Amino acid sequence: MKRLIILLAVVLSSVSLGAESLSLCGTAWQVRQGRGHNWYPATVPGTIHTDLMAAGVIEDPYMGFGERAVQWVDKEDWIYRSVFDVPEGFIGKQVKELCFDGLDTYAEVSLNGRKILDADNMFRRWRVDVSDLLREKDNELVVKFFSPIAEGLKRWEEYEVHYRVANDQSANGGLLGKQVSVHTRKAGYHYGWDWGPRIVTSGIWRDVRIEVWNRARIADVYYHQLKVDKSLAVLEAEVEIVAAEDIPSARIRIRTEGLNAQTTAALQKGSNLVRLPLRIKHPKRWWCAGLGEQHLYSFEASLEEGGALLASRTDEVGLRSINLVREKDVDGVSFFFTVNDVPVFMKGANYIPCDLFLPRVGRAEYDRTVGDAAAVGMNMLRVWGGGIYEDDYFYHLCDKAGILIWQDFMFSCSIYPWENTLRESGILEAEDNVRRLRNHPCIAIWCGNNECCSMWYSSKTQKKIAKYDVPFGEMLNRQYYHDLPAVVEKCAPGMLYTPTSPWSPEGSKNTDPSLADVHYWIPWTKRGQTATFETYRSRFFSEYGFQSFAGIETVRQFAPDSVHWDVNSEMMMFHQRGGSFANGRMMGEMEDNYRVPRAFVDQLYLSQLVQGDVIRGAIEAHRRDKPFCWGTLVWQINDCWPVASWAGRDWYGTWKAQHYFCKYAFQDILPSTSLLDDKVGIWLVSDRLQPVSGKLEISFETFDGQVVLKQEKKVRLAANSSMKIQDFYTRELGAEPSALFVRLNFTDSKGVSYSNRRLLTSVKNAQLPACRITSSVKPVAGGYEVTVFSDRYARGVWLNVENGILRCDADGKALPGTCTASNFSDNFFDLAAGESRKVFIASELPYERFVNSLLIRDFVSATR
Repeated sequence: MKRLIILLAVVLSSVSLGAESLSLCGTAWQVRQGRGHNWYPATVPGTIHTDLMAAGVIEDPYMGFGERAVQWVDKEDWIYRSVFDVPEGFIGKQVKELCFDGLDTYAEVSLNGRKILDADNMFRRWRVDVSDLLREKDNELVVKFFSPIAEGLKRWEEYEVHYRVANDQSANGGLLGKQVSVHTRKAGYHYGWDWGPRIVTSGIWRDVRIEVWNRARIADVYYHQLKVDKSLAVLEAEVEIVAAEDIPSARIRIRTEGLNAQTTAALQKGSNLVRLPLRIKHPKRWWCAGLGEQHLYSFEASLEEGGALLASRTDEVGLRSINLVREKDVDGVSFFFTVNDVPVFMKGANYIPCDLFLPRVGRAEYDRTVGDAAAVGMNMLRVWGGGIYEDDYFYHLCDKAGILIWQDFMFSCSIYPWENTLRESGILEAEDNVRRLRNHPCIAIWCGNNECCSMWYSSKTQKKIAKYDVPFGEMLNRQYYHDLPAVVEKCAPGMLYTPTSPWSPEGSKNTDPSLADVHYWIPWTKRGQTATFETYRSRFFSEYGFQSFAGIETVRQFAPDSVHWDVNSEMMMFHQRGGSFANGRMMGEMEDNYRVPRAFVDQLYLSQLVQGDVIRGAIEAHRRDKPFCWGTLVWQINDCWPVASWAGRDWYGTWKAQHYFCKYAFQDILPSTSLLDDKVGIWLVSDRLQPVSGKLEISFETFDGQVVLKQEKKVRLAANSSMKIQDFYTRELGAEPSALFVRLNFTDSKGVSYSNRRLLTSVKNAQLPACRITSSVKPVAGGYEVTVFSDRYARGVWLNVENGILRCDADGKALPGTCTASNFSDNFFDLAAGESRKVFIASELPYERFVNSLLIRDFVSATR
């Protein structure tokens, strides 16, 4: 084999003062099939699939039926190698370590011909002392990845009985019923989900580097917040120091705004833990979005000896108190979060990984995704348990945006054989990630799993075989009610923990909505039940949703040939992991409460309008029910590939109606309407921490602009509350409900206005007229301002720029990921008779092409 010498770009950064780091990331890598001979260029961080795509060995599995053609990849072993030099001075350091932040998943690592590591967990970090192996020139690093399927099958075959693993698409991978995903500590969604493909990756998926240092390094600092209120913050800094030798008299300092604390300690060779009490008077507290500033203190920890600085480390920390209040009350048991002792209504969504190929999710994609959540008023994201513990940068953005994180451990919809090496590895994984994330103020709560307990005790998984059910039930309880809470208490004492979502006590299938959080899926699973969002009550909705198709611009990418443009075509169904049931639910909802368009493009559009209406109605109902209900997290905010799904934003970052509607449903002041039989309830909801006063205008109008009833009321609303203002009966309105809509407008004492409107019947039964919609386009900096006008009521006005929404390469293929799409500043909106709306979209298209490509639809024009 020809010897390979690769010159790496030397990247030196301050890990801690006294330590230096050489990144081994980049393109100075090669990869080959374990039983093959050909080496291909590789990129680290990366995955085998993206490397094979770059080499032209496989096509993009996201496009067309491409997923089918790559199922062989996960059955093979893959070998990565790189040859590198280290900078002058590295060899003279006392300690030289090779650090991997992520190996996916079964890997054997060798340096200069000697095996130094066996890895078996995608979610762990690995650090190996290579002081006796590293040389200045021509170091060869080899990482052999063993097939996750072959390894999983070995473990699968050790068990006599196999419980159902929801969403493991083993058949798509040629494994028939052998669902191996739960036997490997790897992202569950890689094996398929009901919104994602089956692409089981391997690779060095996070940073790899050489770190060198003398004498000691600061490995970690935990800023344990014992008490935080407006007058005083009491903390204890736990400083972990790894010493290469005994240091009899070391000084440890902690500095931040107005604070300079220090202590001395005798350090022994190895790991040392030093604690320092800290007190900050009148702290600047960190608040979640909408309630105050997201102030972050910059804490510097330093290690000195005899006045000489040996090491230092800086961490950004937000000082706040977060509690989960679960107390008996007249309605059951409460379930709500407080931030700095203030009850907060949680408004947000569930979050899945942004891609199957995780290394191509960069900072721009995280900026866009978290920014889109903040843009519509979300204050919580639930990092779901079938994905990954996210990148540090993701949590940093949430810290800055004031978005709290409900953080699942990575267990979802399955029973895991929690014993022996898998249990040991899982506990180490949990400890690693709790420690990594514990200083982030955005972390609100750790949750043991997603739906594992409810699936087991509701018998969807349990087989009623006592010989096996009893030990597996014991393993489940040990995992979520004992081991994982013990990890949280050990690594982040006082951090909130809940064993499962939806919540249930140990050994119980009790998910009584009056007691805790629920996943309310009946409106999706049963036709004709979407109206129950208006009446179903829970203390906290941690999951619920309704599907829509991807928009036409996304469909053009994975199905460019219009021969596939039928919602039931094989191609569209391939990008619909909910199957024919999901299509049936969407089309059935159109048939029941809207109308079914004939044109394919209009069916896509209307599915998104339906989804938006259903979810907006749910959010408003949940918010009206405060203080019984204190949270609403819709499933889901994002996609991991182009697909029909429950997401409010597709994989390219295109906003569907659901996400646009969240912007209004999550406003801090919400005027809202309830409909029950012939009664129209008028409500006002406030999340502000001070009382609100202002003027509420209530107007019942016909679709051609005639006002049949109008009232103005002075309203005073208590802080952080919901109040019904008045009931109206449709029989007293002077016109048929099918001919009317109600318009609400609230203006507070500072002149800030909030509006809402609602039809008084289903869209299908409403006497919506054909309307004339006109538009004008004005070039402005960075794009175009579009003004849309309608002469009569227009329902769900949708704007699109054909072949002009997604950023594409020279061949017309959209660039991958969430940064591709341009979105209008508003869309899918209603226009009353004689009303206009100005919206902006960023675009580089020439004026004439933009105008000629602008498409405008409303419900009536799409369905007539």
